[in-house]
Amino acid sequence: MRPEDAPAVVAMARALAAAVDDPQPPLAPADLVRDCSGPQAWFDCLVAELAGHPVAYAVLCRGFEAHTAKRRLWIGDLYVEPQARRAGVARALLSAIARHALALGCDAVYWELWRMNHAGEAFYRKLRADTADDLAVMRFGKDRLAEIAAESP
Repeated sequence: MRPEDAPAVVAMARALAAAVDDPQPPLAPADLVRDCSGPQAWFDCLVAELAGHPVAYAVLCRGFEAHTAKRRLWIGDLYVEPQARRAGVARALLSAIARHALALGCDAVYWELWRMNHAGEAFYRKLRADTADDLAVMRFGKDRLAEIAAESP
C-alpha cells in the first residue's frame, strides 16, 4: 500500500465492516499509514488496482510459533469491491499473498471466513483451501482484556 492508497483502503474497510454487520471502524487514512509502515508496523497491506484505481486490499499479519518453529501469515482482511469481483482481482491478490508468505519463509497462510460468506467460501474451495478443523478461533474482547489485565497473578 502506498500512502496515497490509504483513503481508498479505509473506504473499502468500511464497506467490509458493513458487509459483515460490524460497526464502522474508527480508522483514518493517517492511522492506516502509521500502523502499516516503519519499524513498529503492525501489518502489511497489499492493494490491487484496476485501471489505476484501488479496488481490493488485504491486511497481513505475521505470526510465529516457537513450539513448531514455523512462521505463518494471517490475513486479517481481504476485500474486493463489488464491481471488481469476478475479474481475477482476488486471485491476483492471493497470488501476491502467497509470494509474500513464501518470501517471509512461512509454512502456511491462515484467515477467518465469516460463516455467512458463501461466495467467499466457494471461491476459496475452488482454490483448494481447506478448513483447519484442528483449530478453533478464540478471543478475549477488550472488556475481558481489561479484566484479565487487572487480575493479580
